Amino acid sequence: MRRFGFFLALAGAILAQGAFATEEGGVLLNAVAFKPLPPGMRIAVRPLDNSDDNLIIKKDFERQLQAKGYQVSSDAVLVLSFETREEVGAWSDSGRRTLLELEGRNATGDNETAKARVNLFDSNAGGVFNEGRGGISTVTPSLVRLEVTIDSRADGKRFWQGWSIADQGQGDSLATTRAMVPTMVVNLGQTVRSQRFALP
Repeated sequence: MRRFGFFLALAGAILAQGAFATEEGGVLLNAVAFKPLPPGMRIAVRPLDNSDDNLIIKKDFERQLQAKGYQVSSDAVLVLSFETREEVGAWSDSGRRTLLELEGRNATGDNETAKARVNLFDSNAGGVFNEGRGGISTVTPSLVRLEVTIDSRADGKRFWQGWSIADQGQGDSLATTRAMVPTMVVNLGQTVRSQRFALP
């Protein structure tokens, strides 16, 4: 029954993600609690990818967990595993600015022809004296996703699973992911359905 609830929450998160992409700021959080977390539990933090960025995020998790009264230990039975992903936004290219066009052609024998044309002004594509109406326009923003699970090292059973999505905005993905860590830790052990929180 709990697994069924997890899949319902997952479906809701996928539907909400499309709407989230059109809004700026904040973090969208979903989480499913399978078993209650013991208060003040000992927990190990493990990134699924040991990249430099994830090692920084690992330290953030450890600091936040300790601030909330959890004991961080590498040999703890419960393991918090996390994964980070960046989903690049969609974009459309409605035209390009062309300043110089070159054309080369091999003719028969030793004859070769080459042409160069300078585009001074073009209302749509743009030229030397104007930018035109074309260019790249963003359709959906880039998103940063943080996925977290808490499992028992003893029997492999899952206690909790959460995932959050935030609009990267003008910052970089590392800064956005680090800003999501406190919200994730505050909601450990709770079931959360498509709730939006402000980034710290």
